[in-house]
Amino acid sequence: MNANDISFGIEIESTIPNTSPVRVGGYHRGTPVAQLPTSPDGEQWKAESDTSIHPPTGRRCCEFVSPKLRGVEGLRHAHKAITEIRDDLGGKVNGSCGVHVT
Repeated sequence: MNANDISFGIEIESTIPNTSPVRVGGYHRGTPVAQLPTSPDGEQWKAESDTSIHPPTGRRCCEFVSPKLRGVEGLRHAHKAITEIRDDLGGKVNGSCGVHVT
């Protein structure tokens, strides 16, 4: 099997500052995140609420859900988006956060 034949998705549980411009949609009703790059297929990441995330004061929960990604290019895209979540959107994790790969 070739890595480029594999499709996957990522869900990143995090906290973001209350002042973040990211609009967080409801659970399984994510809102597109304009601040993140679109996938190679032109799809957007989404932000949704997740009650299993326990943010500290001054922060709110945000689960970033990737579009369908594929192969090596998808891994590069995910790396870029994760870097932007951390560096540009103030995303942080704590003990209540996790990652799901599907």
